[in-house]
Amino acid sequence: MSRLACLVLAAGAGSRFGGRKQLAPIAGKAMLVRTLERLVPLFRGDLYTVLGAYHDEVRPLIGELSQIIVHPAWRSGLGSSIARGVTEIGQRAAYDGIMLALADQVAVGRRDYARLIDRFDGTTLVAARYADRTGVPALFPAPYFDRLRQLTGDQGARSLLKAQAEQVIAVPMPTAKTDIDTQGELLHFSRILQGTDAYAL
Repeated sequence: MSRLACLVLAAGAGSRFGGRKQLAPIAGKAMLVRTLERLVPLFRGDLYTVLGAYHDEVRPLIGELSQIIVHPAWRSGLGSSIARGVTEIGQRAAYDGIMLALADQVAVGRRDYARLIDRFDGTTLVAARYADRTGVPALFPAPYFDRLRQLTGDQGARSLLKAQAEQVIAVPMPTAKTDIDTQGELLHFSRILQGTDAYAL
C-alpha cells in the first residue's frame, strides 16, 4: 500500500482578498481549518501545510490538524511554496506520492480527494479535471518530486501537469472550479452554503 502525504498551500498574503484569507470564516470555521478537516481523515499525520504570510496568527489554529512548514520566502510565489513544502516533506519522511491542495478550493469535499487517491497507482499523475483543464488538487508520484522541488516564482503545478498531459489520469471534479480570491466570492459561496448541504464534510 502506498504511503501518501498531502501538502496544503496556504502561504499567500491574499492581496485580492484584502489579507488573512486563511482565516476567513466559512460556516463558522476559518477557511484553512475547513479544508484541513476534510483532509485529516484521509492523511492523518501525513498532512502538511505550508504557511508564510500571517503564519504566527494561523499556526495556533491548525497545529493539531497538520504538520506545519513555514516558508520565509513566501513572497516569491506559489511555485516556491510548493518547492519548499515538497523539500521539507522529503526530509521528514519517505512517501510514494504527495497530493497538492489549495486552502481556498472550499467546495472540494473529502470524497473528491478520496477519488484521486483511489486512482493512484504509484507511478501516474492523478489530477482534478475542471473548467476544461487539469489542475490541483493533484497527486504526484515520487518520480516527480524533483520537478516539484525545482518550481520557482509563481509557476505552480499546472505547468508540470500540462507538460505531462498524456500521462495524467484526469478525474472530473467540478467542485475544484470554486476558489475564493475576493470578499465577493466568499459572500457568494457562503450564500450557497446556507441553502444546501452539498459541500458538507
